[in-house]
Amino acid sequence: MSTRSFICVEQDDGSYKGVYCHSDGYLTYNGAMLLDHYNSREKAEEIIALGDLSLLCEKINPDPEKPHGFDYDKRQEDVTVAYGRDRGEKGTEARAITLEDAKESWCEYMYVYTKENKWQYYDLHEDNPELRDVETDLAKEFEAMGIERPAGEYGFFPQERIEQLKKEQAQLRKNDAVM
Repeated sequence: MSTRSFICVEQDDGSYKGVYCHSDGYLTYNGAMLLDHYNSREKAEEIIALGDLSLLCEKINPDPEKPHGFDYDKRQEDVTVAYGRDRGEKGTEARAITLEDAKESWCEYMYVYTKENKWQYYDLHEDNPELRDVETDLAKEFEAMGIERPAGEYGFFPQERIEQLKKEQAQLRKNDAVM
């Protein structure tokens, strides 16, 4: 099952223009990915220029010297997968997206790169979602897990991975204290 989201850029008039993203829309994947790899207006606009996405990854564009496609066995590692570019679908272009439209969709999150140059989001599970800060809430998510956010790691963190990270981070703190 996928966690669907919208990824939007706030326009000068306060409206949102964005795209659908089918997979991994939760905060510890798309939220973290947006903060780490798309944290400028230029990068945010590059995302929505691709049109609707199957999967957001660290890179927008594939290496032109290598094959890249929509199917799992044809994808380049760490490259975003777009319905238009990678599967040839039509009608996937970025479009105006309102909060009301998002709430009525199957999406669970709506990310917005704001005019203030920050990633914020709406949690569409809520009855009356409010715009919240991605960085702040992402930090809270990891604090609730009892771990520091691991660099370059995105996704769902099962309990066994959390326990492993707790041990690794405790050992690093211990090593730092000795130095």
